[in-house]
Amino acid sequence: MKNILLATLFVLLGLLGNSQELRCEVELLAPQLKNDPENTQVLEQLKKTVLNFMNNTKWTSEVFKEHEKIETSILITISERSGDAFTAKIQVTSRRPVFNTNYTSTVVNTLDGAFNFTFQLNAPILFTQGAYTNNLSSVLAFYAYYVIGMDYDTYSLEGGTKYLLKAQEIANLAQSSGQLGWSSNESVNNRYWIIENILNVQFKGMRKCSYEYHRLGLDLAHDEAKNGVDNITKSLSYLEQVHLNKPGSVNMRLFFVAKVNEILNIYSEASNLNKQTVFNIVRRLDPSNIQKYQKMLR
Repeated sequence: MKNILLATLFVLLGLLGNSQELRCEVELLAPQLKNDPENTQVLEQLKKTVLNFMNNTKWTSEVFKEHEKIETSILITISERSGDAFTAKIQVTSRRPVFNTNYTSTVVNTLDGAFNFTFQLNAPILFTQGAYTNNLSSVLAFYAYYVIGMDYDTYSLEGGTKYLLKAQEIANLAQSSGQLGWSSNESVNNRYWIIENILNVQFKGMRKCSYEYHRLGLDLAHDEAKNGVDNITKSLSYLEQVHLNKPGSVNMRLFFVAKVNEILNIYSEASNLNKQTVFNIVRRLDPSNIQKYQKMLR
């Protein structure tokens, strides 16, 4: 009896020790491939395989409790299929809980239009650290580490560096593949530049903003509303130097894609001083949403 209990305990400890990091939902759209049983079968298995890959891969050596898993969503929209080859785009979103509330704050929200890959029925998605296997596994692994790194950055200053470096390693290994999205010369908005920028010293202000915005701002606001909002205002000011260093970066755009509506909600009842201060920042850094921000001052 004692041996059985010990064996059960070791199994449970093993399961806890291997608890994965992501709680990932996967949706797959293929409006051009409807009404074909073969396509339906392939797409259903593709969705399940991506879901299993994201949720069952152990991405770090850390132990995540169930409630600590990072809420992640992946939307893959396929426009073409030719045999095993697919042309698609992928949207990746992640959220983190705000302390002492039921609210989750969007950390990552990126739409990647350069997502071509191959997939075969009954074939697993294979990924090996330190090697390029195929584009499907590389893109998914890249975003897994990017999400984890960006999430860690919200809890401690530059806390996600080692995971962002893993994403950068994947990007560097994939450059020779010839696949879209990995080349420094291809676009200033692709995966190469997303990870290259965030690890560059010129973007330290963005990472400091992420930490203070979430940990010293949102997490504090429930109990100390004024101090929390003041800290968020201060954190957003760090983005101005990033903008001066590299205006129009993809990272700045992605920050505001994730945060624009949240900022509007935060400052809807803030002091006039905070509203005006933040408005003066965002009108320079996120001019595409200027009409939304103007409502904040009314």
